[in-house]
Amino acid sequence: MQRKTYYALAVVVFLGVLVVLWTSAVRSQASASATQTDGQGGITIKATYATAAYFKAAPNDPLAGKVDLDHNIAFAIALDTHSGDLSNYDFVKNTVLRNDRGQQVAPIRWMATTDGSHHRAGGLIFPKADQAGRAVAPQAKTLELVVRNLGAAERVLRWALPVEGGRSIRATTGPS
Repeated sequence: MQRKTYYALAVVVFLGVLVVLWTSAVRSQASASATQTDGQGGITIKATYATAAYFKAAPNDPLAGKVDLDHNIAFAIALDTHSGDLSNYDFVKNTVLRNDRGQQVAPIRWMATTDGSHHRAGGLIFPKADQAGRAVAPQAKTLELVVRNLGAAERVLRWALPVEGGRSIRATTGPS
């Protein structure tokens, strides 16, 4: 009888440890999923879907309080390279935001927060509606930030929608 109790207790403890580890892994994955990274061509781009929850969690972000999220979609962008010069890269000319419904919009503004030749950071701001006035994100399942001519012909950073709590529930990167 004691042996059965011992085994039952061991199974319960083992299952408890598995649940704790699984929950921790899920939380870690969720918290990282609002940020996508691509490192092609010797240049790393890190893009964070900057929602109201993101700014609430990061009130010291240089973009906090400077982006009208009622009318815009924002991404906090960081570029890094160890060779070459990033200072001439034109975000407005070389990026688009598209969704799985075939809509795409060009950015309306780049808001630089760091503007060095090897490290640049700032906010890339897109309108919430396309030129026909149709909302870009509400019925979409994914948003893709397409970055062209930055160490690679094209990079695609993808977020699954909805992005909640500053975190995307599911997110992937790669070519579309």
